[in-house]
Amino acid sequence: MKRTLFLTSSGLSDSMKELLLNKCGKSFDELRILLVPTAGIETDAAREGLAVCLDEFERMGIRNENILVYNLELIPSKTYKRTYSSYVSNPSIISRLITLEETKSYDAIFVSGGDASVLSREMSRTGFSHILKDAVNEGLIYIGISAGSMFAAGNLDDGLHIIPNRIVPHWDGNKINNLPEKLEDILLADGQAVYIEDDHYSLL
Repeated sequence: MKRTLFLTSSGLSDSMKELLLNKCGKSFDELRILLVPTAGIETDAAREGLAVCLDEFERMGIRNENILVYNLELIPSKTYKRTYSSYVSNPSIISRLITLEETKSYDAIFVSGGDASVLSREMSRTGFSHILKDAVNEGLIYIGISAGSMFAAGNLDDGLHIIPNRIVPHWDGNKINNLPEKLEDILLADGQAVYIEDDHYSLL
């Protein structure tokens, strides 16, 4: 199965949404979404982004019951051994590390914007980055928004490094029309994205 990623500056444009549906082979009300808001939860201004993201999902027609908000800050560290909760034989998925097999029940993962260093820290602390990379390689569609795109690109030491270039979101200079040929930074204006299928990537 091909890996598919949308590394966006500010979210999916209308044409990107159509491409997403085409890749999933489903309508919006059938999509099952894993939403990771972790980059945007350490300040109130950043937390507002969750409301915007959920509102956008509603406008797209994605059903609330098909969205799992998976905040990595609620997940114990990968080396932690449970103590007083050890009697809970089947902890809720929002309180533990999701398994690779469980990610297969979702069509796409949205990794939202905010502070990329917070996102990287929590991905590493919980060990979710390893599961995520395997899930993407097995067909889970990745949609990054700002910091979420930076995590999948070459910005961070502990990122996914799906592409080697750094992504600079919310670029307000001259809008690029082509991706750089070498390892230069990719300057993405809002409304733009790097689209990846396997090892091929293009500008949307």
